[in-house]
Amino acid sequence: MHLGILMFVTERALPVTDLARACEARGIESLWVPEHPIVPAEYETRYPLAEDGKLPRPYTELPDCFATLAAAAAVTRELRVATGVCLVPERDPLLTAHQVATLDLLSGGRFLFGVGAGWLREEMDLLTPHFPHRFAFLREAIMAMRKLWTEERPSFEGRWVRFPPVVCKPKPVQKPHPPVILGGMGPNARKRVAAWGDGWLPIGLPPDAVAEARLEISRRALEHDRDPEKLSLTVMIGAPPGMETPSLDMLPDRDTLARYRDAGADRVVVSLPTVGPDDAYRHLDRLASAAP
Repeated sequence: MHLGILMFVTERALPVTDLARACEARGIESLWVPEHPIVPAEYETRYPLAEDGKLPRPYTELPDCFATLAAAAAVTRELRVATGVCLVPERDPLLTAHQVATLDLLSGGRFLFGVGAGWLREEMDLLTPHFPHRFAFLREAIMAMRKLWTEERPSFEGRWVRFPPVVCKPKPVQKPHPPVILGGMGPNARKRVAAWGDGWLPIGLPPDAVAEARLEISRRALEHDRDPEKLSLTVMIGAPPGMETPSLDMLPDRDTLARYRDAGADRVVVSLPTVGPDDAYRHLDRLASAAP
């Protein structure tokens, strides 16, 4: 089982280049960063993890995820870099496909494409009209991107994504393309993974539920004539996303990580608080020492 971390790497956090080096030095497999490009100053959608329904400050200070990961890849050799998650319905699929391929090239094939449909309506409304049909758009956009990554003269004619034959280079280093790992905990998340994802990224799924989730995804994958062995399961645990208060107590211990491994998780990603160097290194040291 692989071990990764996620951090909201804002200006007030440990710089991502230092964070990436520290992860690689401690044997951590992957570094994940989230995306919230433009957050409206006023919104009615409630953030479910806060009593006041407001987004934690780090959500409003995130640098571009692809530029951030390119910086991390530039100072490491083996660390995998990942979006956790990229909000595809807020983006242009052609430009995003080009960014993914470029990052995979620059990193030497170390990119993991974590994707999600988004939940903050007011944010998506600033950028695209896709919120009411964001899950359907997500699937269509990924279908189009896969053609852009794998074909020499791809074209696409969908409901929302349409383009004539084009040239989209570079192609990704990973073949056929970087794995598309779907975030989400809704009732249809496992169905989507089985039908068209390359993996699932649930938040807070307990070890006891991993085996059952794998069985369901495998059963549904076979119904779509897909190989279940090619679908990964990455569980995200740890500090609430965007947390700024250091708390070593929220890190999993060796026994918890071993339970995830034994249940069949391919990877555990631990969310760390948005903290400066001293606290960040303490968290990384504690996490590395707990690796099973």
